[in-house]
Amino acid sequence: MHRFVKTIDVREEDIFSELHHFLLRKNNRYLTNDEVVALTGVSVELLYKWVKAGKLKKSIFPNLGAPCERCGQITQKKICISCSSTIVNTLKQEEKDRAWFNQIQRNNHRASTYHYK
Repeated sequence: MHRFVKTIDVREEDIFSELHHFLLRKNNRYLTNDEVVALTGVSVELLYKWVKAGKLKKSIFPNLGAPCERCGQITQKKICISCSSTIVNTLKQEEKDRAWFNQIQRNNHRASTYHYK
């Protein structure tokens, strides 16, 4: 059983370097988050941080992930695909609503203007 976190004064970069070397071994590339934490002693927060930062890539370590910042589902990005789609669709709808409102404002501008006779 490997333990990378031996003392508190170990620098984060050193921990990452050791962890990365450990994960690059053929048998360790498919470990999950929980297995990595159990085998290495690296905190789950550091693991999430490195996944979100792109230091631990899905193409090399397919079973590692971090929680989506919106819904909490484990993903390789800061926001999962589902939440990303929802956000994009909401923004598109808001843009359509804004264009509709602006069109109504332009059409009603003449009707709301007082004309002297």
